[in-house]
Amino acid sequence: MRPRSDTLILWTGAPCSYGCSACPIDPSDTPAGVQLADLQQRLAGVPARTGRLVVLVGGEPFLRQDILRLVAAIRAAGCSAGIVTTGRPLMYPQVRERLRRAGLSYLRVQLFGIGAAHDQATAVPGGFEQALAGARAWIAEADASCSVDVALNIRRRAVDMVVSEVEALARELPTPNVQIVIAIDPASGSQRDSASLRHAVAALARWNEDATRPLLAWEGLPESVPLGPGLAIAPLRPRFVAGAPRACCLGAVDDIERNGGPRRQETKANSFNFVRTDTSVPWTPDAAACTAHAAGSGDLDRQVWLVDGERLVLYVTDTGDFDAAEIARVKDEWSHLFIDRAAAGVLDDFTEGMRRVLPDAACDPCVHRAQCGRRFRVVEGPPFAREEAWIANFVAGLRGRVLDVGCGEQLYQKELAPLVRSGVVHYTGLDPDEPSLARLRAALPEGRFHLGGIEDFRGEAASYDYLLCLRALNHVVDVDEAIGRMSELLKPGGLLLVVECTPFAMLRRPAQVAAADAAPRAGQQHFRNLASEAVLPFARRRGLQVVEHCPAKRESTNEWILLLRQAGSRESRVEG
Repeated sequence: MRPRSDTLILWTGAPCSYGCSACPIDPSDTPAGVQLADLQQRLAGVPARTGRLVVLVGGEPFLRQDILRLVAAIRAAGCSAGIVTTGRPLMYPQVRERLRRAGLSYLRVQLFGIGAAHDQATAVPGGFEQALAGARAWIAEADASCSVDVALNIRRRAVDMVVSEVEALARELPTPNVQIVIAIDPASGSQRDSASLRHAVAALARWNEDATRPLLAWEGLPESVPLGPGLAIAPLRPRFVAGAPRACCLGAVDDIERNGGPRRQETKANSFNFVRTDTSVPWTPDAAACTAHAAGSGDLDRQVWLVDGERLVLYVTDTGDFDAAEIARVKDEWSHLFIDRAAAGVLDDFTEGMRRVLPDAACDPCVHRAQCGRRFRVVEGPPFAREEAWIANFVAGLRGRVLDVGCGEQLYQKELAPLVRSGVVHYTGLDPDEPSLARLRAALPEGRFHLGGIEDFRGEAASYDYLLCLRALNHVVDVDEAIGRMSELLKPGGLLLVVECTPFAMLRRPAQVAAADAAPRAGQQHFRNLASEAVLPFARRRGLQVVEHCPAKRESTNEWILLLRQAGSRESRVEG
């Protein structure tokens, strides 16, 4: 278990075991910290606390003589316990053994540089090697139930060395069973959105694609700095702080009213329109006689000529939601274009209501290719037939306890309903949109339903055989948190099916565009447009194994499928 946006952070009041200038704590303003009775009382008042992570911070929490009693109290309240430490106490076998028996779920070791840089910052010669020795021993002895972060703290330090420091730290800890967290100070003017920070983020953007290295996450990264698709924001932010000073080993503690929620996200479009115009030219079977290149004008990348009987009809997009590179990827690289066949212009049947549109091979040898938007042909047949058959077959084989994340537009009721009604499947559906949930509740009265998303669902850990996340992952606020929560809910050997779509374009008539724009939007909207490859590091972060992977590509469609399995064993499973 790793921190999420609802993690509780408790100040222990313990001093730091370093005598360093790197620590932001003001010794003259250090309260006593949470006491055992106060901790028990506070945790008793926390709603939906089952499984919630509670992290003890300092200073050095191990300097509290009652630290294990605090951990025990956290677990007795139904929560999971974590500790942020300098790492040096972990050098002692008896400390590690007592922590294992206490059932620690999360451990974070704080570093302030690599080698001599850490020793100099902490004023402890040999402190870096001691911290690493403790971390290595813990990783070697602990099981997968405890997540380990090693935080490379660059608060009050220059960002320029962070890439080489991460590489050096990965050599010191050559295991994928640990996560490196780059912790920057969001309040630092020298670090906030600097050129050095942007360079570091870009240089490390593809780090998590190598499954042999430690995972990598950022903490305190300004929202204005773009993040690689496989990297996470480590959300170690307090929702509840007991007796906290103005600052702690995690940096400045923000006001709970301002910083209690997840990182703010803005919605994104997942598609755009090419709109039919009145411009057309005669269709010709070969490129030499085609006059489309002479009839088009303006930005050719935003134009498509569609073969329509004996004519070529011009379609144009004026989208501002996608830039030139994104339009080119959808149109030219992936050719994820579809024509809207629905008279109302509202896609309520994406299997029959649309058809794939692919480039016309006749354009390939054309000498005017660079002066034309290119012509496309409609491909007959349901464009998602192969993917939908796979998903329907998987749903038809479900057994046991099933959690459906984002269930409102359940497209597989034909397969699912008999299983739920017969009791073969015990079905729970989550959705933030009440009207959509009401429709499904009426269709499947035997199921259980929860109004809300996966982030606020407090089901019992390791209690579901299957999780479905069908076209819902782009709607969650925090992908890492959502994948983590779904992983926690899966039984050992349980399966998580994730289906999503990358951006696409629709060819529509003006009336269809107007009708689609006027249609009400149900529930949450898109926060991102993830490709399946970008989800793999988040799955790996949570120990999920890939069973099936069908990425979006030119040869298929923009709908991708990712089937993941929780570590462990099961007596039987469904083969897709």
